[in-house]
Parts: sequence; C-alpha cells; structure tokens
Amino acid sequence: MDNVIIQHKNEFGETPSVVVEVPGACTLLGCYADACKGWALEGTGESLLYVAISLRDDQLVRLSNATLNDHKRFVLGNIKFRKEDRWGNYIKGVVAILSNEGVSFSGLNVTVEGPLLLSDNQMISTSLALGVCLALDTLLDLKLSIPSIIRIAYQANTVFNNEICKISDLLTIINGSRGKVLFFDLQHVTFQEIDFPFSDTNEEYIALIVDSKISPNAMREEINLKRKATNIAFSKLKEFKPGGFIRDFPESELSARIIPLDEDFRHICEYVLMESRLTNDAATLLSQKEAILYGKTMNRVQSGLRDLFEVTCPEVDWLTKRASETSGCLGSVLICNGFSGNVMVLLSKQSLPSYINRLEEYEHIFGFHPRWYIFQSGGCAKVVFSDNT
Repeated sequence: MDNVIIQHKNEFGETPSVVVEVPGACTLLGCYADACKGWALEGTGESLLYVAISLRDDQLVRLSNATLNDHKRFVLGNIKFRKEDRWGNYIKGVVAILSNEGVSFSGLNVTVEGPLLLSDNQMISTSLALGVCLALDTLLDLKLSIPSIIRIAYQANTVFNNEICKISDLLTIINGSRGKVLFFDLQHVTFQEIDFPFSDTNEEYIALIVDSKISPNAMREEINLKRKATNIAFSKLKEFKPGGFIRDFPESELSARIIPLDEDFRHICEYVLMESRLTNDAATLLSQKEAILYGKTMNRVQSGLRDLFEVTCPEVDWLTKRASETSGCLGSVLICNGFSGNVMVLLSKQSLPSYINRLEEYEHIFGFHPRWYIFQSGGCAKVVFSDNT
C-alpha cells in the first residue's frame, strides 16, 4: 500500500483519499466449467493491485498506472471506449455505469499499481473494475451493496469493454478468506466456503504454485480461441438436450459417439463435462483432507486438458511430467490465475527438495528460471486506507 500512496503523491502532488487492495482470482479446478454451468473451485491469489483515488475540482479524470509507467485521461462529459486507452477503459467503464445510474462526479485522480497489472486482460479488467467500484463507493459514500458492486463491475467489463468476465471471479475476489477456497455451483450462482488444507501449516502435504515464466502472451491466443470454440460446441450440444441442466449431459454418449458432433467439438464437450464433474468430486475430497485422491483428480484434469481439450505448451508438459516422476508428488494441474503457464503441484513436504532440484533442469532446457511458492488462498478486496476514518 505504501508504494501506491507514494506514486500518487509523486504524480498528483497529494495524498489519496482512498486506497483499495485487490487480489486476483485463482481457479484451482473448473477453469472452463462456466461453459456448462458446472462446478468450480476458486481462491484468491498472492498477486495484488492497488487503486488510490482522490477528487479534483474540475471534470477531468487523470489515470496513472505506476506499474506500466503509463498515463491516460478522459473528461466526465465524454466517456467513450477507446482501444488505445487499454487498461484505462476498465476504469472508464465503472465511471460510465455509475454516471448512467445517476451518480454525480467531480474530476478524479486515480493511481493503480501492483503485479496483478501484469496478468492477462480478463484478470486485470475483473480486479481493476471491482477495485475502482469499491474505491468510489467509499470516496463518494455511495453505500453500495455487495450485489450492486458485483453488478456494476460485471457491466463495466461486459457492456462497456466487451471483455469476458466471470461472476464467480468477482464473488471470489470480494468474498475471499485466508486459508479458504470457494466451491461454486455455477448453474445456481451459489458457493460454499471450504478449508484448503494443503498450506504450509499442513504437516504432511503442501500445494505449490509453479510459475513457468513463459511469455504472458504464450497461451493467451490459444486459450481465447479455445473458449470461442467451447461456446460453439456447447451451443450445438444443447440441441441434443432439450431439458435439464447441460452439465448433466451423459459423458458416455459423447465418448461412445452416440451424439453426432464434430470430433473437435466432441472432445471439447467431453473434457468440460469431465472437468466439471471431477471438480464436484474434488470439493468433497478437500473437505475430507484426502490428499492422495485429490492429487489423482488433478492428474485426470491435466490429462484431459492435454489430450482432449488440447490446451498446453512444452513448458507445462515438462513441469507436470517431472511432477509425476518425483516420488511423493501426488498430482499437478494447470490453473487459471491470470498468468500463463502456472501449475499447481501437490506433494509431500519430504519430496519438496527433490522436486525443486528438478526445476533447475527446467531452466537449463527452456532458459527461464521458474518461480514457486506454497499456495495459501489470500484475503478479499478491501479498503486499506481512507481519510474518512
């Protein structure tokens, strides 16, 4: 927090009136389950961004991105999406939605800062919109409810910016709790809180996040294309299930080729339905602190990602393969936390040195020095400074 306050003072010559801290969402399992409105397990990650804000006495909004050393500005009477404004549009979207709903503004000075601003567009837009909404709620004393904050952030992203935004990500960021993950029923948009037992306090097993350090753009285009194909695949699959929930579609009818789907679409649907079902099973395993079976579930999801869904890269394949070869490693899977090529590895504490030694080989082969840390689901988005208190 101190850094964003310093950056705001340097840029605008004043202390911010409000500072908000925002974590990113981290989907452990069920990354693509929104396509079938299935189940997902999410927590908040270690990467953060900060939003610092203060009022001006004119109609100008000045934006400073201290992490990217970039600056934008717009006038309150003429709020329009401009492609060249990139990250600035995510802030404009929130202001535009609130303005359309009758909120009166004077000008604003806004500084954003933090490593989460280096993640992908979907994570930046989701976290930044939510953070700006929380900051304006406090700054202007709007007294918005949590459902209203989520709705405004969602509309800012999907309507103003035409960006993908998941309600489950917004709910995770605003409801996150340290040491907990949220188990989502995406069909009914409900969740329950579950302890995540494999943190550094566990005497036997820990979950690592291994950052492959591949280029941020390495898998983004591939994943975006796959998401578009997934939407088409499920729109076609729905033609064969006129009633009930699509997540309950029999996987056996897909694997046995009873349903006349294009082979690529069949693989996509087969994987997403399997991922959703396994995530539902995994929530029970987490509750029971069942490390071995949870690890096997991770491996099954990763195999499906590679062989059916075909979303992978050599670096991720290497990391998961080495995990499977290390004694004491129970499972590994590609996760969705806004950064390309991040893998969760579940392993015993005794096997940690052995796996870390294998990571030295990774650097020799690929030229990247991977970063790893023990996963500990973080807290929620919150106001960390306000001159009103």
